[in-house]
Amino acid sequence: MSNLRRHALSAAIIVAFFLFWELACIVFHISSIVLPRPSEIFVTLVEKFPGIWPHAVQTLYTTLVGFVLGIVIGVFLGIVVGSSRLAFDVANPLLVGFASVPKVAVVPIFVLWFGSGTVPAVLTAMVTCLFPIVVNVATGLATTEPELEDFMRTLDATRMDRLINVGLPRTMPYFFASLKVAVTLAFVMAAGFIAEERAGR
Repeated sequence: MSNLRRHALSAAIIVAFFLFWELACIVFHISSIVLPRPSEIFVTLVEKFPGIWPHAVQTLYTTLVGFVLGIVIGVFLGIVVGSSRLAFDVANPLLVGFASVPKVAVVPIFVLWFGSGTVPAVLTAMVTCLFPIVVNVATGLATTEPELEDFMRTLDATRMDRLINVGLPRTMPYFFASLKVAVTLAFVMAAGFIAEERAGR
């Protein structure tokens, strides 16, 4: 099946899903409170768009800033931890343990330190996506095949050469896998923080 046909089939299935949803709500007289029809959702979205837009922009800005900060700090910490086998063995259990702590637990701390506003929301998004990136980057570096390390040593490669030419390329699949998880978590936490802040005003 060609790419064009596959994309067309995917689009047709999505359209059919929304049509089925619309017809099911009409045929079975499902209340809008229980399950609104797609057409009702679209009309409401258009009507409320002027009020939604500023909050959507703020959420996107907060998510992106926190996500970028999480990438920069996470990659740096991941390289530091993953470059040493001893550091990885010591830090990895701690990182996994901290990653399992609900991130909402840090929200009150950031609010106490920085007050309400953009700063605690950005920090919440950053902390949320920080741990998956650190763990994955460190794991990618620490699990580099010993044969590759030995081969680079036979070429008199420095530690930095081994990191740039072997370690970082070896880490890329782990890194991009962590980004998919991190950006989702950052968006959810930032959106939740902003929604709670707006609701509390």
